[in-house]
Amino acid sequence: MNDDEDERLILEAPPPPLDLFGPGSRPAPLSLRPTSTAPPLSSEDVRQASNASRELARQLDAAEQPVITAPPVPGFVLPADESGGPLRTLVAALHATRSIERGAIAEQIYRLGVGSLPFLCLVLAFVGSIIVYQAGIQTMRVVPDTTNIGATYIELLVRDLASSLVGLMLATRVGAGIAAELGSMKVTDQLDALRLCRADPVVYLVAPRLIASIVVAPIVTIVAGAVALASGTVTGIMAFGVTPETFLDARYVTGAVLVTGLLKSVAFGVAVPVVSAHAGLYTRGGSQGVGDATTRAVVGSSIAVIIIGFLIGAVMQILFGGTE
Repeated sequence: MNDDEDERLILEAPPPPLDLFGPGSRPAPLSLRPTSTAPPLSSEDVRQASNASRELARQLDAAEQPVITAPPVPGFVLPADESGGPLRTLVAALHATRSIERGAIAEQIYRLGVGSLPFLCLVLAFVGSIIVYQAGIQTMRVVPDTTNIGATYIELLVRDLASSLVGLMLATRVGAGIAAELGSMKVTDQLDALRLCRADPVVYLVAPRLIASIVVAPIVTIVAGAVALASGTVTGIMAFGVTPETFLDARYVTGAVLVTGLLKSVAFGVAVPVVSAHAGLYTRGGSQGVGDATTRAVVGSSIAVIIIGFLIGAVMQILFGGTE
């Protein structure tokens, strides 16, 4: 073996282990034997420990429950309060009207009223023209006299046509919007966030829309009805040669007719937001649930408008008879 091989063997040899404690300074091995003997637990100690553990568990369970020092305000403060139908929502919203802010009502009046007015005026303008034209054609087939078309049309418009059409149009536009907005907030847990802040979703979301709708519905009914009257007058003049003085004859419009139209518009202003808000608050699932809630709101509001209109008309007919 030459010198190069000796040097290579020396370099490849493992280094000796390091002694961190130095020679003669290694610590003594640990002893696993107990230094002292603990006294055994008696049956009384075991019983006391068991009772203490059960009491602690009971306190922890009680701490997880919501602490309510007073009855919850009407509405949906807690998830357990989400029960009942649209009538439950109506009662809660009426009770919550004392706590809403005026700014919220003004905002909803602008959104529900001003935003819906062009749509309502356009619909009633064309519907009014169609009704006058068809009524004139049918009248000419029976008697060649169209002088009563205007008076009959104005009575129908004031008593039922304007309020019912506005109610149905509000159900499609306002009802769908309310249900979609509240339903989206429900599925994204925004309503639960309001509850955690001890805020009632009915106070902040439903009551302002209800008050705004009650205020807006009669106003937009009057404005849209005026547009329908103007379009019907133009149709009567151009299609049948009726003079404006003859067409604008309000001899059939009595106090009962005015009260009937006003009651219907106010009732529709209550029904549409309540039914739509109820559908939105009870939304289940994701985006499909929001779509289902919107459909239920439009269908339910439309049915409510038709049924309420029939009931009010029947009651007014019974009370006032032929004077209506």
